[in-house]
Parts: sequence; C-alpha cells; structure tokens
Amino acid sequence: MRSNWVWAIVVAIITAVVAAIYLLQIPSEKTETPYAATTPIVTTPAEQTTPATTYTQTSQTTSTVPAQKEVKIRDVLGREVVVKVPVRRVVAIGPGALRLVVYLNATDKLVGIENLETRPPQGRDYAYVLWAKNLTKLPIVGQGGPDTQVNFEAVLKAEPDVIIMSPSLANTPDEVQTKTGIPVITVRYGALDVNFTELFYSIKILGVVLGREQRAEELINYMKTLMEDLNRRTAEISNRPTVYVGAISFKGGQPFTSTQAQFPPLVLLNTPSIADRYGIKLGVHIQKEAILKEDPQIIFVDLGNYINVAQDFNKSKDFYCSLTAFKEGRVYAILPFNFYLTNVATLFVNAYYMGKVLYPDRFADVDPVEKADEIYTKFLGMPIYQKMAKNFKGGFRELTEFKCG
Repeated sequence: MRSNWVWAIVVAIITAVVAAIYLLQIPSEKTETPYAATTPIVTTPAEQTTPATTYTQTSQTTSTVPAQKEVKIRDVLGREVVVKVPVRRVVAIGPGALRLVVYLNATDKLVGIENLETRPPQGRDYAYVLWAKNLTKLPIVGQGGPDTQVNFEAVLKAEPDVIIMSPSLANTPDEVQTKTGIPVITVRYGALDVNFTELFYSIKILGVVLGREQRAEELINYMKTLMEDLNRRTAEISNRPTVYVGAISFKGGQPFTSTQAQFPPLVLLNTPSIADRYGIKLGVHIQKEAILKEDPQIIFVDLGNYINVAQDFNKSKDFYCSLTAFKEGRVYAILPFNFYLTNVATLFVNAYYMGKVLYPDRFADVDPVEKADEIYTKFLGMPIYQKMAKNFKGGFRELTEFKCG
C-alpha cells in the first residue's frame, strides 16, 4: 500500500511538470487597453465655449516634427470633421477664411491662396501681412469671391491637409470634402453683420486645427477686453447725438446711401444709427429722403468708397448741403469696414475713433492713431495704420473738402 501511495505522488508530480512545460510553450497574449478617446461634447456653436477635441490616434514623434493627433471637430455649421492636428498644410477659401488664419499667426502653414488675395492689400487689413511676407507668390487655388465655384483641380494640386472654407461659396462644404477627400472646416462670423459668438467659436476651432490654441485664447480675450472697455466708456451716456454711417461696402463698391442698421462699431459704443429706425440691412440702400428727414448731427463716411461719395457730392451738392452735418463740418472718415467680409481688427480701430468723435470727454485719454496700431499689432503682429491712412485719403480726419456755401 505504501509503495502504491508513493507511486501516485510521483505520477502527479510528473504530470504537473509536463503541464507546466506545455503552458510555457504557448505564446502569451497581451491585454492592452486601447487609447481612450473621450467623446466630444456636442453643442451648437453658440453654446460651445471650448472646441471639442477627441484624441484617437498619435503618430511617432521626432525631434523636428511635432506629433499629430486625430481630433473630431464640430465646425461652425455643426458638421463633425475628423482632422489630424496640428495640420501642416492648409488652404483657406471664401470670404473671411484667410483673414482668421492670418489673425492666428498661422501663415506658415499656407500652401496656396485665392487669386483675389494677390491684389494690393488696400481695404483688407490682413492682406498687409500677406504682402509683407511675400505670400502673394503662393500657388493660386481659386478665383476667390462670394458665390464663386471652388477650383477643385487647383486645390488638390496644392495638397493641403485641411481646407478652411467660408460657407458663402457656390459649393457646399460637404461637396468639397467629398470631391477632394480632404477634411473641410467651415468658419463664419456673420453674413450681413458681425456675429461675435460665431467669430469666437471659429477662432477657437481654428486654434485647435492650426496648433494655435493659446494664440486663439489670447486674441479672443483681447477682443473681449476691448468690448468691455468701449461699453464701460459709453454705457451710462444719456444724451447721444444722431449718427449716420454711409458708403459701407458690400460685395464691391457702394454709394453714400449704403448703410447698415446695428453697425457693429456703433453697437459697441451703445449708440444707435438713423439706419436702425428703418431696419436697413447691409446691401440695402436707405432713401435719400429718409436721410434728409432724420438729418443726422454727425456723419461718418467709409473711405473704401470715398471716390463714390466725392463724385456724388459734386453731382448732388444740394442734397448733401441740405444736411446739417455737411453744412456745419461734422463729416468724418473711417477706415474700410468691409472688404471680402468684415475687417475685424479695423472694426475695433474704427470704434475707438468714432468714440473719440462722438464722446470726446469719455475718450480723452485715447489717441486713435496709437490705439489703432496697438490693435493692429495685436491682430496682425505689425502696425499698419500709417499704411492704411496713406492708401485711404489720410485716414481718420474731418472731411473738410466737402464744402457747402
């Protein structure tokens, strides 16, 4: 019995050893936790304060090229687009798209521009940067202009990683993305006015796409600071002058009767325009009879259409000299507000000058020229007021050449 028991133990030991050897020969299977990707918060652009970024994949890092990550972006139209960021090659097409790339100091990523952008920079604040950096020599990726067709062949030839696009082109973003196979991010900040919610959101998502998130936050915070300052200076004023802003551009040159209700610089100054009473939308002209009836105390003329106003003044002097502002010399020049959508930097520049004219006591500490170059430097990295003034009849000034009597 004892020998049988010993023999059983020996057999058990041999069996265990054989099993262990067999298990050791089986390749081990690693259990890895996949890269956790957080689902982005999906909200409307108006509600979302931080762009959704879902990190799903990383590439090998090198000493010279930063790692790219896949992120899911919800653009200003609510489209969800997957992009590898930061992108290295971009094109920006349609009204206002390139302006935001320049404001974000991301021109080093451009691999092409629209033909419209090769024109001299007059009227487009951001275009002075294009010329200073010789970016007008980049390959042409389309004609440019509102409602124009996308040049698919030219865009593909530039080989961008991402297409930044205004939704006001003839082709839809989805069509462009399908035909090119390239992610399309749409940006917008208003069609007939300036929508700051859309502007800030567009800047934030481009900050993510272009690897300029800190720059985007700095720029948005700066704009908010300007808005708060303008409001603080003008919110408690009870006696406000009547104001008219004429010759505002819209899809090209316009006459003196081209105006806009809720003109953004005046809105920031808590000051109505006579156009507000008539609900005049940009692109719709106010009747001269309405201007005569309202007889604004102060008139501002957009220098982008100065020639049109000067020619009409010579033809219709009786009309202009029937207005108190012309008779008493209270007609002032502002820098071009719209050119291929709104010049956002110039919007703020004009607001400070207009504030100085309308409420000199509230803006006694402001030198409009110095403030202009502070703003332009913040947006563009360079002061451009003197260049703008040279290109546009001396810049900020009273238009004394319109003489009545």
